[in-house]
Amino acid sequence: MLFRVQYEAWIGQQWVVIVRYDTAHGFPHRDVMHPDGSQTKERYPEYSRMHVLTMGQQDIRRNWRAYRARFASEMR
Repeated sequence: MLFRVQYEAWIGQQWVVIVRYDTAHGFPHRDVMHPDGSQTKERYPEYSRMHVLTMGQQDIRRNWRAYRARFASEMR
Protein backbone atom coordinates (compact mmCIF):
# COMPACT_ATOMS: atom_id res chain seq x y z
CA MET A 1 0.00 0.00 0.00
CA LEU A 2 1.36 3.38 -1.03
CA PHE A 3 0.06 6.67 0.33
CA ARG A 4 0.76 10.36 0.67
CA VAL A 5 -1.00 12.79 2.99
CA GLN A 6 0.27 16.34 3.06
CA TYR A 7 -0.55 19.83 4.25
CA GLU A 8 0.02 22.61 1.76
CA ALA A 9 -0.39 26.34 2.41
CA TRP A 10 -0.79 29.29 0.04
CA ILE A 11 2.31 31.38 0.79
CA GLY A 12 3.86 34.04 -1.40
CA GLN A 13 1.49 33.46 -4.32
CA GLN A 14 2.18 29.72 -4.50
CA TRP A 15 1.24 26.44 -2.84
CA VAL A 16 3.98 25.24 -0.50
CA VAL A 17 4.18 21.76 1.04
CA ILE A 18 4.65 22.16 4.80
CA VAL A 19 4.42 18.57 6.10
CA ARG A 20 3.96 15.23 4.36
CA TYR A 21 3.42 11.66 5.50
CA ASP A 22 4.15 9.05 2.84
CA THR A 23 5.69 5.73 1.89
CA ALA A 24 8.17 6.99 -0.69
CA HIS A 25 11.57 5.32 -0.41
CA GLY A 26 9.80 2.12 0.65
CA PHE A 27 9.03 2.98 4.27
CA PRO A 28 6.44 5.09 6.16
CA HIS A 29 7.76 8.45 7.33
CA ARG A 30 7.02 12.14 7.87
CA ASP A 31 8.82 14.96 6.08
CA VAL A 32 8.72 18.42 7.66
CA MET A 33 9.68 21.05 5.10
CA HIS A 34 11.67 24.22 5.79
CA PRO A 35 11.66 27.48 3.79
CA ASP A 36 15.33 27.02 2.85
CA GLY A 37 14.36 23.89 0.91
CA SER A 38 15.65 21.39 3.47
CA GLN A 39 13.45 18.84 5.17
CA THR A 40 13.48 16.82 8.36
CA LYS A 41 12.57 13.15 7.96
CA GLU A 42 11.15 11.03 10.78
CA ARG A 43 10.84 7.31 10.11
CA TYR A 44 8.18 5.07 11.65
CA PRO A 45 9.55 1.53 11.23
CA GLU A 46 7.66 0.19 14.25
CA TYR A 47 4.23 1.11 12.80
CA SER A 48 2.24 -0.35 9.92
CA ARG A 49 1.62 1.78 6.85
CA MET A 50 -2.08 1.90 7.72
CA HIS A 51 -1.26 3.22 11.19
CA VAL A 52 1.05 5.93 9.83
CA LEU A 53 -1.61 6.96 7.28
CA THR A 54 -4.17 7.39 10.06
CA MET A 55 -1.64 9.09 12.33
CA GLY A 56 -0.71 11.52 9.54
CA GLN A 57 -4.32 12.43 8.81
CA GLN A 58 -5.03 13.09 12.48
CA ASP A 59 -1.79 15.02 13.03
CA ILE A 60 -2.40 17.35 10.09
CA ARG A 61 -6.04 17.98 11.06
CA ARG A 62 -5.04 18.82 14.63
CA ASN A 63 -1.77 20.69 14.05
CA TRP A 64 -1.89 22.43 10.67
CA ARG A 65 -1.95 25.88 12.32
CA ALA A 66 1.19 25.10 14.32
CA TYR A 67 2.93 23.71 11.22
CA ARG A 68 2.09 26.86 9.28
CA ALA A 69 3.21 29.15 12.12
CA ARG A 70 6.51 27.27 12.43
CA PHE A 71 7.14 27.52 8.68
CA ALA A 72 6.29 31.26 8.66
CA SER A 73 8.59 31.94 11.63
CA GLU A 74 11.44 30.18 9.81
CA MET A 75 10.89 32.48 6.81
CA ARG A 76 11.78 35.52 8.92
